Order: sequence, then structure tokens, then C-alpha cells
Amino acid sequence: METVYVTNNSGKTLVADYAFKNYEFPVGETVQLAVDAAKHIFGFGVNNKEPHLIRLGFMRVNTEREQALEKLEKFEISHVAPEQNRSLPSAVGVVPLRVEKRAGGKSSLARAA
Repeated sequence: METVYVTNNSGKTLVADYAFKNYEFPVGETVQLAVDAAKHIFGFGVNNKEPHLIRLGFMRVNTEREQALEKLEKFEISHVAPEQNRSLPSAVGVVPLRVEKRAGGKSSLARAA
């Protein structure tokens, strides 16, 4: 089964159903999803998005089409999982500050408080 990864970049959690199962797309999180489910819910790979926009509740009348497409674009769909918790490369020649601890295990900042 081929899967895709859907990341919700909108300001609201989305709940949608496919094949009698509810799928939740929390804000800022990535959800792994079968391609068939992505086609049904988001119109992934489909040219005519209107039925999907209506099903999602993004569009009720034709005049709302542009706004609905903008909402749909906030859901990023990719065949590759986004990298999570990757560390940023450090600058060359920059050394992190060292916090010195005394024998009691508390830093000098903790003693001052």
C-alpha cells in the first residue's frame, strides 16, 4: 500500500473520514495516510477539487472556490516523510558556552537565585 504524508499548516485541526474510519489532522503535525484516503479526502492527484472542497466543508457555493482552495493549500502532501527534530549545523569556530558546576551540583546561576 502506497502512503503519503499530510502536514496540517492551517490554524485548525481537521477531522475527515474515509472507509468508515476517522482521520485527525492536528495543527502542525504530520499524519501518514494511504494514497486512496488522500485522494478521497483532499483530492490528491485529482484535477477537479470541488467535490473534495465541499466534502471538507471548505466550500458551500461556487463563489467560495478561491478561498476554499487557499484552505486546501495549507495541507502539505508529500511522498517523503518530513524530517523531524533535525539539528541545525553549527557555525564554524563557534563553541557553546560552558556552565560550571560546583561540588554540590548546582550552577552558579542557581546559587544566586
